[in-house]
This record gives sequence, C-alpha cells and structure tokens, in this order.
Amino acid sequence: MRQLLGLMALAAACLPAAVHSDETSRFEGKVVVEWLDDNPFVPTMRIVQDFAFHQAVGKVWPVPGGEVLQGKSMPPLFRDRIGSPFEGSFRKSAVVYDYATQAMKEPWRDAQIMFYEAALAEGVMPAEAKAMYLILQAQGSRWEVPDSRCYGFCHGKAEKLIWRPMTDDVRLADILNWVRANDPSMEDVERRARAAILDPGPHIFPHDRCRVYSGSTLVKKLC
Repeated sequence: MRQLLGLMALAAACLPAAVHSDETSRFEGKVVVEWLDDNPFVPTMRIVQDFAFHQAVGKVWPVPGGEVLQGKSMPPLFRDRIGSPFEGSFRKSAVVYDYATQAMKEPWRDAQIMFYEAALAEGVMPAEAKAMYLILQAQGSRWEVPDSRCYGFCHGKAEKLIWRPMTDDVRLADILNWVRANDPSMEDVERRARAAILDPGPHIFPHDRCRVYSGSTLVKKLC
C-alpha cells in the first residue's frame, strides 16, 4: 500500500503544471446581453447585468449593467487576424476591454495589460494572448483620463481625447506571425510593437487659447 501511494505521489509530481493556473485572476458574474437593432451596420448590445474582471494585483474592472457596447475598441488588424471581439473564445475579455475603452477612466496601458490577463484567465493560450496584446499595443485606442495633468494642461475642457497610432501594417502582420510561432516574452512583444508604429498619434488637441491650465485647474485667463 505504501509503495502504491509513493508511486502515485511520484506520478503527480511529474505532471506538467497547468498553463493558465492563476487563482486570483477571475471573472465575476456572467456576460448577459441584449442585442439591439438601432444600427443594422454596427452590431450593438446592451449589458443586462453587472459583470467584472479581477486582476491578480487586486484591481477590479467593472462593466455596469445597462451599458451599450459596439466593439469599436478593436482595431482593424485585430478583427482581420484574430476575429470578431464578441464571438470568439475571448468574449468576456473583449466586453471588459471595450467598456474600459469607452469609459476612459483608467490609463490605456493598464487596460491593454488587463485584456491580456483576462484573455489568459478565459483560457486563451499564451502565444495567442500575446498576439492580441501586440495588436492592441500597436494599433489600439489611446486616451487621456480626465484628471491627468496632460488632460488639463494640453486639452482644457475637451470632452473626449482618444486616438490610435499609425502603423506599418505589413510589418505588424509579420510580427504577429512571429509572436504566434515563438511565444516571446512580453518585453519582446512590446518592443516589436513599438517598432511597427510609424506615428504614435497627435498629442496636441484643440483647446481654448484664452485659458491656461495646470493639471485640471484653470490658473489664468489670457483674453
């Protein structure tokens, strides 16, 4: 009997660790949606009940019930090479990321990392999750959160500050194939994503020339 138990313990020790074993990254609730027919050309859905993703670091990304999403957060290459955001094996991750992009309450870099972690938690293989992250790093939406210093100083009272970088799409597609084939480190993915960006996007937006801001505080009127 002792010999049998010893063999069982040895066999268990030799089993490979689960690829996606992360007990702290988790989704809360279910994605329950109502498809809307307001625009026949843009698939639109309303989130019926609250939903959220909990990152391993303890940060929670909520999606309140009642919010309307259209999947606009995913850039063209993502749709062409990965798939529709609300139909694949990463549907939960896409819902949380789409709302984060729409709400713009958290930094865009944090939202992209969150999507990568959520995709892993949802069961996407690491190399494919990194391929998704690559496209978001290179072509994904970027924004300024309303209370940032740049928002107040550069943009004044502009309501929405969101843009996307210009990329070398041919080079980016080649890098995408490389990521899928080699499953590189996240540092290599980010470095190669930067190499595919031709122009990170404008960082000067229209604002009232008569007002000078420091952070989000109006400090001087010039006119």
